[in-house]
Amino acid sequence: MADGVADISECGSILSIDLELEREVPATASRLAWMLKNVDRLVHSDGRLWGALRQRVADRVRVEEALASLAAEKVEIPRDLVLEGNTHADCLIDCEHVLIWIEGKRDDWLSQSTKWDVTRDQLARNVEAAWWIASQKQKDYRVLICHEHSLKHHELSLVEGYRRGRWSAGWPHISQEQRREFSTRVGTLTWTKIAEEWPAMRMLPNLADLQ
Repeated sequence: MADGVADISECGSILSIDLELEREVPATASRLAWMLKNVDRLVHSDGRLWGALRQRVADRVRVEEALASLAAEKVEIPRDLVLEGNTHADCLIDCEHVLIWIEGKRDDWLSQSTKWDVTRDQLARNVEAAWWIASQKQKDYRVLICHEHSLKHHELSLVEGYRRGRWSAGWPHISQEQRREFSTRVGTLTWTKIAEEWPAMRMLPNLADLQ
């Protein structure tokens, strides 16, 4: 049903669904390490706080110790050196063969940045998170953006930019080969199309006003 995403040959039965309690996924060790190594290249989302980041990483001994931990795939580093927090899945469906991450958008839109990096958008974070979870389970994965209204200009730019390899600012720590795989895993889908497939969904209070 989704547009722009690689087909799935077989999902298998559903093993679990995280919905009422959103699944939270921390940034990967490689992402956190890249941020610490590239502090001088990062821009705070609030330009007035440009000096706050340097204060956080002023103790180089602590930074090097954190990098050593991250290199060993350990993310238990000092909280003030964690420059990217958890991302959230509105719905995470774990099937036998595929992990499906759903980002539900109705009256809001994809976030363009994080606190410490104005180019780290929500789509990049979610795709990487889905890939990381799926990798642990040795499964395929898909990230679906479910929206009602037309995607905003920046959302379209992000989706098409990642799909076509024209934009990669959200994945500077990811190899080109992995980015190419990511580009095939992003799909878009409207709530209307979903309701046409399953009309009973229109009875849900949150979708009662669906056109």
